Amino acid sequence: MHKYQDLITKLDNSDEETFWLGPATAEQIKKLENILGIKLPEDFVDFLSVCGGGGAADSEICGIENNDATLDNGGTVNYSTMYCRSEFELPSHFAVIYLKDDEACWAIDCGPTGNGQVISYDPFKRKPSKKIAENFYSFFEEYVELRT
Repeated sequence: MHKYQDLITKLDNSDEETFWLGPATAEQIKKLENILGIKLPEDFVDFLSVCGGGGAADSEICGIENNDATLDNGGTVNYSTMYCRSEFELPSHFAVIYLKDDEACWAIDCGPTGNGQVISYDPFKRKPSKKIAENFYSFFEEYVELRT
């Protein structure tokens, strides 16, 4: 398992206000995968099982709220992914981990050639614009470093 707890503690001990959605069970993570029709990468599954999602206030990472993958509130992977699929033609192999004001969209490429890379998706051009990180864990490490 990845060392998310160390990174979460580091962020919690910073000047940032943090908010976490609560750990998600393997059953709820599998339910989310079924809802989205994708297989999430192991590093993101580990993140969901440790804290469920969240992070620094106003830049929280989407997750599973209250250990219920069916919730489609803003800030959940379920809602953000389905919304971007319907409104911005997000390809079905992406899982949205951050969505801000219909302008910023970051997603994990869960496709067979995506290797779990975190990408920026341009909602206006309706296509990926750049790679942010090789994988979710390295993305989260940088996320924490930028805020501590």
